[in-house]
Amino acid sequence: MTAEYLAKLRRAVRRGENAEVDAELTDIIEECRLDLIGLGVLESKANDEADALILGAIRCFVRWKFGLNNDEAAVNREDYMTMRDEIRKKVAYCTSATE
Repeated sequence: MTAEYLAKLRRAVRRGENAEVDAELTDIIEECRLDLIGLGVLESKANDEADALILGAIRCFVRWKFGLNNDEAAVNREDYMTMRDEIRKKVAYCTSATE
């Protein structure tokens, strides 16, 4: 994961650079990617740091999961669920070009 990508997600949860924050974010990002892959999203897409749709989904997931006192967790969870459903509908995200 690039430092720039991690910085974008740090901003999503309004945190500065910090080893503990970065470790928690890294784990949450991996959890989200595994969730998307488990739903049928191609691994290459789920791990694409340049894809705006994937970044948006991961950003919602991070906002949902980060921290113990997240007052907006339910809203962010719903946003994530909506985004992952949209991603699953996109053939380019779930079908390999070699199929």
